[in-house]
Amino acid sequence: MAESQTSAVAPEAAPGPLTSDPIRVITFNTAVGNPRIKTDQRAFLELPFYQEIIHGKPGAAILAAQEVGPEQAKALEDAAKDGRFRLVHLQRPGQGNAMLIPARFAVLSQRSRYVVRGQLVAIVRALWRWLRRQGRPNYRQLAELRMWSEASVRDERSSRAFSVFNTHLSADPDLCVEQAKDVFKRVHAARRRGPVILAGDLNTRAVDTPGAPKRPADAAVRGLFDGLSDMGASAHDPGGRPTIDYILAGGFSPVSARLYTGDSLELPGLPRAEEISDHYAKEASLRFCLAPTP
Repeated sequence: MAESQTSAVAPEAAPGPLTSDPIRVITFNTAVGNPRIKTDQRAFLELPFYQEIIHGKPGAAILAAQEVGPEQAKALEDAAKDGRFRLVHLQRPGQGNAMLIPARFAVLSQRSRYVVRGQLVAIVRALWRWLRRQGRPNYRQLAELRMWSEASVRDERSSRAFSVFNTHLSADPDLCVEQAKDVFKRVHAARRRGPVILAGDLNTRAVDTPGAPKRPADAAVRGLFDGLSDMGASAHDPGGRPTIDYILAGGFSPVSARLYTGDSLELPGLPRAEEISDHYAKEASLRFCLAPTP
């Protein structure tokens, strides 16, 4: 029986003392954009970590979901009416991003935006190269709007506030880098105000694959992580592929991490996580670092 991968993080990796109950965060690309994935988008709400949030279970995770189809988005809107969680959502034609924030966390403010500057810069560069006959633009990626969401929340158990972001960057290298610059500018601004978490699909390999050509865009995006720690379970998925899904954090210390693989996720007719989505759900459990002494 295939089980989810779980790893405890060594205490010496923590940058400072720990305080408060752990905070769970999950990032999950639900793959509505992949025609090979046939999961009913409403069925995602039956997965265990969705159910914990929807029913207000203690210890439920903050969930950052990407490639959320219209049917899933509507089901989440209906479920959120009970008040057990806050839905932070932005949709473009066909799909969007959604953040589910359990009632443990009071939402102080929220905003969701399309990435505009980075998209325009990459489009201009692609067209310029095309005019100089240096490559054909990736029209599909250039036409796809990408988004980010930010919520400022207060943990009612510790009375500590922090910011949490959700995003899904383009698979096109130039677009990915320019979009990442926009998103990380906002993440680092939030980090200067207090603890911050960024969860999402960055379409950036966590490590370079030995023997494979290096991708400058991966290194460029990873270079924007400065001051944030990768809280994920592994730089590779069980198939050996470098992961592109991240939970990055500043002002927190890691407690544990896991990937939901194999039969750790099941739906009717879909007995394995690998059949539910082409991404693994990734979870990290975090604690606040104590604020530095003045």
